Amino acid sequence: MLDKIKSLPVKLAFSIGLTLILASGLLLFLFSSLFSIDTWIIMIVQGVIFAVAMLFILSAADKRHS
Repeated sequence: MLDKIKSLPVKLAFSIGLTLILASGLLLFLFSSLFSIDTWIIMIVQGVIFAVAMLFILSAADKRHS
């Protein structure tokens, strides 16, 4: 999976990571207000999404500085 992330262009990888961070909070807020989802489940899902988004952003930063 990391090879596929590294093969993306810098701007695309950065924009995907930033979009994941910004959109996931809004979507999880809407899902929690529409459905009765426990707070801990939302926090775990948000943590996984942030980890994947950080992979995209760090990959773009590594390509740009090397």
